[in-house]
Amino acid sequence: MSSNADHKSPLADPLLILIAFLLLLATAATLYFIPGGASKSYVIEPGARPRPILTNQVVQVTVAEIVAAAPGIAPTAAPGTTPGPAAPAEPAKPATTPPAPAAAAVTAAAPVVTPTSDGRIRGRVILKGTPPPEKVIGAVKSDANCGKVAVGDAMTRAYVVGADGGLGYTLVRIVQAPSGAGKSAGPVLLDQEGCMYEPYVSAILAGETLTIRNSDPFMHNVNCTPKDPRNKGFNISQANKGQINEKVFETPELRIRFACNVHPWMIAFVHVLENPFFAVTDETGTFELPAGLPAGTYQLEAVHMRSDAVSQSITIAPDQGADVTFELAVSSRG
Repeated sequence: MSSNADHKSPLADPLLILIAFLLLLATAATLYFIPGGASKSYVIEPGARPRPILTNQVVQVTVAEIVAAAPGIAPTAAPGTTPGPAAPAEPAKPATTPPAPAAAAVTAAAPVVTPTSDGRIRGRVILKGTPPPEKVIGAVKSDANCGKVAVGDAMTRAYVVGADGGLGYTLVRIVQAPSGAGKSAGPVLLDQEGCMYEPYVSAILAGETLTIRNSDPFMHNVNCTPKDPRNKGFNISQANKGQINEKVFETPELRIRFACNVHPWMIAFVHVLENPFFAVTDETGTFELPAGLPAGTYQLEAVHMRSDAVSQSITIAPDQGADVTFELAVSSRG
C-alpha cells in the first residue's frame, strides 16, 4: 500500500512555486514596456552608432542609406526614411595645380616688299613659330638594301628650317602672267638616291618633261597619284640603277604626290604650273624668279606643303623689281 509521500502535489514544492512566480513576473514586465509585443525599427543619423531595440520577437536595426550631396544640401535618405539635417557648406578649395595657359596663336606678319633696281623678283620665306621636331626615318638603315646606300640619318621633311628661320621647299610663284611671257626652265629631274626622293618638292611648267631616275642599285617603283583627272597617274617599276622614265603633265596642278611602294617612307611632291615665273626656296629660304616678267602688277604667292599660302601684290617696271620677305606660320595641323 503506497504512502502519502508518493502522492505529494508539485505545488507543495516551494522551489517550483518560486520559478513559476518569476516567469509570470517577466512576462508581465515585457507586456508593460512593449505593448503588443510589436517589432520596431530605428533610422540612425549620419555618424551615429546604431541603437538596437529589444522586442519580444526580434532585434531589428534599420540604417538609412545616405547619398552624398553637394555642400549645403541635405543628404538624401533612402525611400521611407527620415533624412538628417543638412551638412554645413564647406568653402571651395583652390586647385592645387593651376591650369596651363593656352598656347598663344602665332600670327605671321604681312609680307615686306622692298623695291629693287634690276626688275627681278627675289626674296626669302621665313617660318614664324616653332614647328614640331623632325623624326629620324629608322627604316632606311634597317632595310637590307637601303642600309647599304644610306648616308647619315634620313629625316622627315615637313618643315626644313635654316638657322635663321629660312623655310626650304616653299613654292613662290606669280599667280597669273601674260601668255607667252618668259621662257621655260626645261626638264626637271626627280631622283631616287639613298632610298629617298630628291628633291622633296620641285616644280615644272605644264607640258615640259619630268625625268624620273633610279640612282640606287636595286629596285624602286614610282607611284604617281594626281588629283586632277586630266593628269594621268602611273605606277612603274625601276629595277636597275640608272633607269630613267619620262613623264609629261599637261594640266597645272599643285602638290602631285609621288611614292615608292617598295619603300613607303619615300615621298615627294611636284607642282605643275601654268607660267614659268616660279621658284622653290633652298635650305635658307631664298628664292629668285626667272627674268622676263613684263611690267605690271601681279600677285606673288608662297605655297608650302604644311602652311597656308600667303600672297602679296607687287608692281614691276623696266627699272624696278621687288625683294619680298614672306612669313609663314606653323600650321595648326602640324
